[in-house]
Amino acid sequence: MTRLSTLLFAVAIPVAFAAPAIAQEGKTLGTVVNGNTTTIFMAADTSDLDMQKLQVWSDFASQHPDIARALAYKPSLIDNEGYAKNHPELGDFFSAHPDIREAMTENPGNFVAIPPRPGE
Repeated sequence: MTRLSTLLFAVAIPVAFAAPAIAQEGKTLGTVVNGNTTTIFMAADTSDLDMQKLQVWSDFASQHPDIARALAYKPSLIDNEGYAKNHPELGDFFSAHPDIREAMTENPGNFVAIPPRPGE
């Protein structure tokens, strides 16, 4: 009976702490419990994102996945002229969309994200 009580307590505590976060606006993507720490992953609030810029970048990234992946792992490449020179399609894109380059430099996480590894 003690094990059952402990198990119920272990489940109830994270749920109790997660309830206020779940009540907030946004979709809960997942929850991870590690000891006394509960991490709740929520969908980002897109109200402050320029969705048109994001769509233009997304179109480019889907056509050039290797470039998008490289920028995700190393956002400093966004302002690297040598990288842009070695990848003329990126240089052309940034020439045509300097506002997107500026937005990516300020907040690269809004545009590029490290894709999960297999099994993650």
